[in-house]
Amino acid sequence: MKLISQFVPAISVALITCYAGYSQNLVANGGFEEANLCTEFHKYCAPEAWVATSGQANYYFGDMAIAYEGFHYVGLTAGSVNKRGVRNFLITQLLCGLRKGKQYMLEFQVCATNKVLDSIGVYFSPEDYLYERRNFREVQPALWYVRSGAALSQPPNKWQKARFVYTATGNEAFLTIGLFKRADYTGALKPDFQDEYLFLLDNISLTPVDVNERMCADAEREKWRIYKQDDRHSRLEKRINNYLKNPPVPRPKLNLTRVPLVKHVDTLVIPDIYFVSASYELSKKSNELLDSFVRKLSGSMDSVIVNGHTDSVGSYEYNKELSLSRAVAVKQYLMTKMPSLGVNFVARGYAYLQPIASNRSPSGRKKNRRVEIFVYRKE
Repeated sequence: MKLISQFVPAISVALITCYAGYSQNLVANGGFEEANLCTEFHKYCAPEAWVATSGQANYYFGDMAIAYEGFHYVGLTAGSVNKRGVRNFLITQLLCGLRKGKQYMLEFQVCATNKVLDSIGVYFSPEDYLYERRNFREVQPALWYVRSGAALSQPPNKWQKARFVYTATGNEAFLTIGLFKRADYTGALKPDFQDEYLFLLDNISLTPVDVNERMCADAEREKWRIYKQDDRHSRLEKRINNYLKNPPVPRPKLNLTRVPLVKHVDTLVIPDIYFVSASYELSKKSNELLDSFVRKLSGSMDSVIVNGHTDSVGSYEYNKELSLSRAVAVKQYLMTKMPSLGVNFVARGYAYLQPIASNRSPSGRKKNRRVEIFVYRKE
């Protein structure tokens, strides 16, 4: 399968409006489905909310057979056959500022046909990377995606999920993704597009790990302000040059995500023995345990968080599905037993990423196979 489709031409039909489905996503248009009307050419030739440092129109593609989901995806330059040090970085402004010390889950899909895809960097910054005066080799990304382990055994053109947990400094306003690798690839590989090696990105999301953390109140307004920035190609290059010569007054900091004032009421841990073996089906004993737990609760609830966990036996995808299915089963049972009006019920599956004991022993693995319930009430 040829990895890169031709550049997206003017779209004569209605634009596909397809969202990645992340209700707390702090980046806009993470699936690239909403296209920006480039003012010079009166064509949809770039993704809304995202800008590439090349200033050109060679990074936005459309092909349903290639995209991880939907129609559009982005292809970033990771090297060149004829020129050294050629890179293209993708930038977006966050919808809300991040809270210092809080954790955020960054996920995206990536693939490539070539061997240059081995160290993608993720850079958070208070200022737009478009106006960065330093060479990319001098920039230190906060996160690195290195293709290794199981990913190396997969076909290079198969989409792979990159997943990070990032602890915020409180100074983040922009997110930049690209190949920050210092050295160029040297070898005889056929280029993907013109004379460039590319890697593809799709479905980018940045969400709070704390389920009680919410979007800032003006996130939607900020999104449309970002969408109004239509400069691409020569107009973008002109804007960058003007900015570097006469930097404008810095914009006010983004409003931070919100953490509603809630009080922790109670916690229940359901061991693995309360489920049918290797299944998410609740046993009769678990129903009795949950009924007893609900009877002890009093007052109006704000939110009920159900987290599923497994041991490390088996693949990540299998354990992710099992842990989430168990959490959902518990959540659905609780919703039938508790007043659900106005209560935020959330279920999450963490697979084996949050162990409470060593997975090297049977007793440790037994402790790790669990479902945790956290109940909160507004103060």
